[in-house]
Amino acid sequence: MFKGNFIEIDSVLVDKKIFTTPYLCDVERYACKSMCCYRACIVPESEIKKVRSHLKGIESFLSKENREAIEKKGFVARCEKQCPNGCEIHPDEARAARRLFGESEGFKCFLIYKGACVFLYTNKKGLRYCAIHTYAMENGMAWEVFKMKDCVQYPLSVYTKDGKKVLTVQDTPFLEHIPCMKDKTGEPMYKSLEKTITALLGKKFNGKLQKYAKRHFV
Repeated sequence: MFKGNFIEIDSVLVDKKIFTTPYLCDVERYACKSMCCYRACIVPESEIKKVRSHLKGIESFLSKENREAIEKKGFVARCEKQCPNGCEIHPDEARAARRLFGESEGFKCFLIYKGACVFLYTNKKGLRYCAIHTYAMENGMAWEVFKMKDCVQYPLSVYTKDGKKVLTVQDTPFLEHIPCMKDKTGEPMYKSLEKTITALLGKKFNGKLQKYAKRHFV
């Protein structure tokens, strides 16, 4: 499966596509209104607890309506209950989340409110952002570590197969209409997503990854 398309760096199998595929997440440039958050992210219990402990601060960025929705329904829902036909969680994304968290770990989803994640808010410029992301940045936290892993890893996928860590790109062709996927621009993923890679796989691995890229792709 891995021969030809993957190389091994520090015991991690790396998809060669991350060295050549450009990617840029820029809500303002694409004017996309964070449309990739049309569904709420998948979360394990450990991340639910983390959000709950910071909920008051996170809610300070939300609209009154979103805060009331959380107060009434809570911010966690069962994925299959709030979307029984699978319309919000595509099989590709669910597979990426299960790989990340582990098949044995149970997980739920954030509440979907008015067709999007309940933690989305609109700023004074009319741009839609994640309140969890903004809260982390406003409080001097590394958002790549604080934010939900399901969100942070996109469009990458990190998992373990046959005892080996794997770093690849999510197979999500149904998202090709999203501006950042339709009009791919920016630096290659290994560089534009360097902080994400570090958060998911550590500084040591990222250092070796960057050195490999400089030798073979720069």
